[in-house]
Amino acid sequence: MVLVLVSLLVANVAVLLFNMNCWLILASLLGLIGYIVYNYWSVMKIFYNTLPRDIRAGIKLLRAKWFLRECKKHNKSVPKVFKELAQRHPNRVMFYFKDEVWTFGKVDEMSNRVANVFAEMGYHPGEEVALMMNTRPEFVVMWLGLAKAGLITAFINTNQRLEALTHSITVVNCKAVIYEPQLAKAIHEILPSLQDKSPSMRFFSFGEPVSQEGREIPSQPLHDLLDQASSDDPVTLAKGNFSDKLYYIFTSGTTGLPKAAVIRNHRYIWMGSIIRSLFSFDHSDNLYLTLPLYHNNAGTMGSAQGVLFGITLTLREKFSASNFWEDCIRYKCTGAMYIGEICRYLLAQPEKPVDKQHNVRILFGNGLRQKIWTDVKTRFNIKQIGEFYGATEGNANVANISNKEGACGFVPCCIQWLCRLIYPVVVIKVDEHTGEALRDANGLCIPVKPGEIGEIVGKIHESDPSRAYPGYHNPEATKKKVVHNVLVHGDKAFLSGDLMEMDELGFLYFRDRTGDTFRWKGENVSTTEIEAIIQKVIKLNDCVVFGVSVEQCEGKACMLVMTRPQTGKLDVAQLYHRLKDDLPSYAVPLFVRVVDKIEITGSYKLQKHSLEKEGFNPNVVKDELYFLDKKSANYVPLTTQLYQQIQSGNITL
Repeated sequence: MVLVLVSLLVANVAVLLFNMNCWLILASLLGLIGYIVYNYWSVMKIFYNTLPRDIRAGIKLLRAKWFLRECKKHNKSVPKVFKELAQRHPNRVMFYFKDEVWTFGKVDEMSNRVANVFAEMGYHPGEEVALMMNTRPEFVVMWLGLAKAGLITAFINTNQRLEALTHSITVVNCKAVIYEPQLAKAIHEILPSLQDKSPSMRFFSFGEPVSQEGREIPSQPLHDLLDQASSDDPVTLAKGNFSDKLYYIFTSGTTGLPKAAVIRNHRYIWMGSIIRSLFSFDHSDNLYLTLPLYHNNAGTMGSAQGVLFGITLTLREKFSASNFWEDCIRYKCTGAMYIGEICRYLLAQPEKPVDKQHNVRILFGNGLRQKIWTDVKTRFNIKQIGEFYGATEGNANVANISNKEGACGFVPCCIQWLCRLIYPVVVIKVDEHTGEALRDANGLCIPVKPGEIGEIVGKIHESDPSRAYPGYHNPEATKKKVVHNVLVHGDKAFLSGDLMEMDELGFLYFRDRTGDTFRWKGENVSTTEIEAIIQKVIKLNDCVVFGVSVEQCEGKACMLVMTRPQTGKLDVAQLYHRLKDDLPSYAVPLFVRVVDKIEITGSYKLQKHSLEKEGFNPNVVKDELYFLDKKSANYVPLTTQLYQQIQSGNITL
């Protein structure tokens, strides 16, 4: 009996101790959880909000990398990939253009003729041919056919003239020029210099040659030669390689003459596949391209959707804001590409029922200002805006797949180390005055933190086509865009020259080009940011902002150049009243110039460099000029006498 009682007592004590230990363990766990939540709540919140996005992006990235890997494994060039596609779907529509319908079979046949014509004339693989043509199906047919013959096409900007045009054609040693008849005048203007630099250069007119005053262009009618050529596959098609040069695209030449960026077969494949994967395009889509095919956006990322993946492309020779949505309805487009100022031009059109009668589900491109992002989505009933960022010649590429307003892409926040192993894009701190990368105590670059602005760079891995830096035709220009010892000693990265701001979720927002930010009154002024605000004030009229040097003053003063209001007369009092309310005091333009028109580039970016050079000197500028008189709190006409007083320091700014 005693033994039983002792046994029960021991058992009860053991149970009590066990229960006490359980409570202690439970209390410890709750305390640990509370500590983690209290100290790491912000990190957990970010992780929760970004993990689904990052996983989704990772899957899309791997899908694109798999396609690239398969092409590399089988040494597929772009013409080889297209050939397989055309054989599988010869009757599928590849291009709609005006009233024309081009099937994949027709494009394959025509590009074979191009290849055979140039091969029979003695052109050898590796040689360059210039192509000067507006947006139309034959543009793709030409470079694709030349690529089948192993030739490299130089995409010539059709707006170039004189020195810039001569430079673009000769800098890569082109052996021939293919041009449209309506562009003959530009060729005729530089004919003597072309023949001096390259006496053996030949000219091919796609269409009837156009005679000019004086010397005629010694052209051959390429369309006649194509009619007589064989449509069989050229023997050179099978010899193309995954890493061969495909074509050159010329940068805008904002600093000096245009530079030829190299696009190799694997880069074309990569850029096309990542855009397709990120924005979920498939063969049922019909994409509206109204941008120049000689630029990277439509010429590479847009055309690749058709050339590589069998997606139908609807082309328009030149962008038309008034016909944009009518075209999308007519051709039943499901996606459309934009760049630069296009979306603002669309908003400036009078509202019409067709604004929402289309089937476009996605607008994709770059350069959509954050200030009008919501306006575009709402007015045109667009489900997704696919803003992306990337340089023609670089590897620092990001995209916005989350519909985040204003963002051009993102970098993962919680697993950045893993992201850099797969897709190493990073934003680094730079000196606000010199633009040089800032370094830590170990001599490495410093990544930005949320809320900070820095330069976006892409780490270079030459063995990985998705992370290689092809650079320019000029080796010296290529070297200038590379920074060393970025995250670890010995690594290197491509310098984009673009400033980005990162928020706490890793979303990136374009802020400016390095060099487009100027300093005034101890403050940094972002031209892009100020332009976006001013455009709201002046009702979507064209405008550019830049800094101008003033004698006796440090930094640069803000100058605004804007197009003339529709009423014809600028109400300067109202302009100042609005600007002083909407802008910080240091960013209110001190000088205003009113012009009839601001020139745009082929990629619909407003030209400001010639305007910067002219500045605010009334002896040089013949347009209306105004100066912000602080005493009268209004803009007054800028006379020669007033200009001299400003430059002499008699009027303090």
